[in-house]
Amino acid sequence: SGNSSTPKTYTEFSDIMSKHKTEKTKIGIDVSGWQGEIDFEKIKNAGVEFIIIKAGGNTGTEKENYVDSKFLRNIKLANEYDIDVGLYFYSYANSKEHAIRDAKWLLEQIKDYEVTLPIAFDWENWNYYNFYELSFYELTEMAEAFLDVLKDAGYKGMLYSSKNYLEKIWLKTDYPIWLAHYTSKTNYEGPYYMWQLCDNGRIDGINGAVDIDIM
Repeated sequence: SGNSSTPKTYTEFSDIMSKHKTEKTKIGIDVSGWQGEIDFEKIKNAGVEFIIIKAGGNTGTEKENYVDSKFLRNIKLANEYDIDVGLYFYSYANSKEHAIRDAKWLLEQIKDYEVTLPIAFDWENWNYYNFYELSFYELTEMAEAFLDVLKDAGYKGMLYSSKNYLEKIWLKTDYPIWLAHYTSKTNYEGPYYMWQLCDNGRIDGINGAVDIDIM
């Protein structure tokens, strides 16, 4: 997700590399159709060690699922350039059944490609949360139902959310956490597998902004 307005200041990918790259970390980006036509040769040369690609989502609880406009291009090229790939699905699910249906649909879209990193359940419809009539328990259960389908098919799963909602709403889960917290040093105290630290990243090969992540 993102928008097309250009941020005033950028976070340089190279700066994140020099600050956070160790033997225990990998530095990558996450992308969707918003990033347009990515030059994979350039991002690989710039040091991208992994890429999380938006596979698709739905735009409302009753809406059809869609494949992200650049998903096929992104995953084919990431596989070609031998960059580790994870995915995310942008969900508007409002029930366990809905989430399971979405996960099965997703499996169909991705089956021909190499996905070595986890696939994230990305649910962030907080402005309409009350309208969903889901308890915190049911919301977490729904995320896990989605991820269980992927796990049963041999993929890894993770839950994407921001620090605030991880602390206040999501219940503990055994699935790895992809933490969104736009700051130079996170004070999130729970365990997390990946950290999305900005949405104003800049890297050679992508016009405009991109999210930068540390694994």
